Amino acid sequence: MRAALQRFEQGSVLGPLGADHRDCVLLVLAEVLNNVAEHAYAGDAGPVAVALRLRGRSIEARVVDRGGVAPALGIGRACDPLALPEGGFGTGLIRTLASGICQESRMGCNILQFRMDVDNVA
Repeated sequence: MRAALQRFEQGSVLGPLGADHRDCVLLVLAEVLNNVAEHAYAGDAGPVAVALRLRGRSIEARVVDRGGVAPALGIGRACDPLALPEGGFGTGLIRTLASGICQESRMGCNILQFRMDVDNVA
């Protein structure tokens, strides 16, 4: 996972971003990929496809895996940090930092799409 995040950090999509926004996007991606590994694949290996695109002043992301059903991110619910299970802060971070979250299962795949606004594109 670390190697994938490093490729995104140095890639053409995140390259134009300021350091704070790039780090924020990488944090959300790390949490999403961690959720895929822990929950969808339950610790087993499996393919994951990640697509990032800079569109205007937003980063749009799409993450697709073939694991079991991933836990719902609780879209639309407020995040209460005291109600999260131990180690469950990743979901709250994703919901706090990302918007336009769309999560679905289709044709044996889990698909997660989200957007992050970035206002300091070079």
